[in-house]
Amino acid sequence: MVSSGKKSGCLMGCGSVMVVVGAVMVIFWPTLFFNQLKSMMILSEESTSFSIWREVPIPMYLECYMFNITNVDEIIARTAKTIQVEQLGPYVFRESHTKVNLTWNDNSTITFYNQRYWHFEPEMSNGSLTDSITSLNPIVVTIAYFMRNSHPLIKVTVDVFLRTLHEHMFLSAPVADWLFNGIDDPVLKIVEHFPELPINIPYDKFGWFYERNGSREYDGIMLMNTGATDFSKLGNIEKWKYSNTTMYRDECGEVRGSTGELWAPEIGQPEVTIFAPDICTYLNLAKNETVTVLGIEGMMYVANDSVFDNGYRYPRMACYCDEVRDENCLPPGALNVSSCRFGAPAFVSRPHFLRMDSYYPSKISGLNPTEDMNFRLALEMFTGMPLTVSAQLQINLLVRHVGGITINNQLPDADTLMPMFWFRQEVRMNEEYASLARFALNLRYYMPVGFYALTGIGVILLSVGIWIILQKLLRSPESTPILSGASQEDVSVTER
Repeated sequence: MVSSGKKSGCLMGCGSVMVVVGAVMVIFWPTLFFNQLKSMMILSEESTSFSIWREVPIPMYLECYMFNITNVDEIIARTAKTIQVEQLGPYVFRESHTKVNLTWNDNSTITFYNQRYWHFEPEMSNGSLTDSITSLNPIVVTIAYFMRNSHPLIKVTVDVFLRTLHEHMFLSAPVADWLFNGIDDPVLKIVEHFPELPINIPYDKFGWFYERNGSREYDGIMLMNTGATDFSKLGNIEKWKYSNTTMYRDECGEVRGSTGELWAPEIGQPEVTIFAPDICTYLNLAKNETVTVLGIEGMMYVANDSVFDNGYRYPRMACYCDEVRDENCLPPGALNVSSCRFGAPAFVSRPHFLRMDSYYPSKISGLNPTEDMNFRLALEMFTGMPLTVSAQLQINLLVRHVGGITINNQLPDADTLMPMFWFRQEVRMNEEYASLARFALNLRYYMPVGFYALTGIGVILLSVGIWIILQKLLRSPESTPILSGASQEDVSVTER
């Protein structure tokens, strides 16, 4: 039978160890967890994040919505007061990303290309790729825009040239041609034989995503921070196409932000930044609200009114216009990306001109902007894991009447921003990765609870051990005579 002394010693020893271990782990667990998280997320060939980043395994979809002009005959007859459009779609494509041509650099960066593929998903789409879409002819509009400041005689000559090839400025083609296959236009075939012309269209067909499906180079070569030296810079694009600046001036031309796949924990950040090669610049998304996706709580970031402000209400956005602000600096709501799109009069906005100054939307009938069309990104704060991404932008063409080029001057208003199509790039965490996130978060939240419990149990064991020792001392035979003798002496002294 175990003696009370050994029992108390065992209890006190175990209790002391549990108290020390529990208290130490409670203090150091946040640091240990963060270090483990860093080792998993810092990009290297051995890290957990590498395989997910290199070939994103989460389902991604591109939803394209086309604007079909329904009153072309009235416009040509000069009886229409506005342009009437109807939205067709979505035409849904499953999207895959693969990072190729990887080069690991000594300064904690990696160089790569982002190769993307799109596969049409007819069962998820509302319509067929053979649907006919009638809209503006981008080639006619682009050439007129290029020649707007030319000599009147040159513009008249260009107008005669365009009218020999096109009856008017409108074009009907299947969705597949508008998006990926490309539309044949005789103007392009003629222009490519005259490289001295001030028109730089480096394609033999026109399509919004022409020659992009499966292309390695289209998105451009990128230099990204791996986070090895500074974890807070994980996923940040340092250079794009070998440069840390783009064609925009001042801070608008800086290459900054993440491509949206890797994020360092963004605890408390008022905004996050995404670099978008499609528009050659970055977007700042502001903290909006707390959301829950598959049981995981995160923070939603959205594009606020500053994103396409052009400096009207937010001075820092003025660098998206020329220093001498002219008519090409549009009212708030649309960003001029013509220099990013080979000089075409392309402007990006939120879908259906959401929250745009009323000047341009008032000229188009059939638009129905809703708040769910805004650019959104939800992140889990402690791991930086994207919970959901809904990247939504609209492509528009600015059409202004150009003296002498009559084929371009057929719209009811002499200054029209024409919506061509808008897209939603949707990424949503699936259950497989949600379970990984929940496991990591459970470690962060519940391990300290376990350490507190361990400390509490240790205190109890230690207390029980001390109680046993006290009981032993109080009941020990060796202590009885001392107490008894002391009592007798007291009695004798009292009697005397």
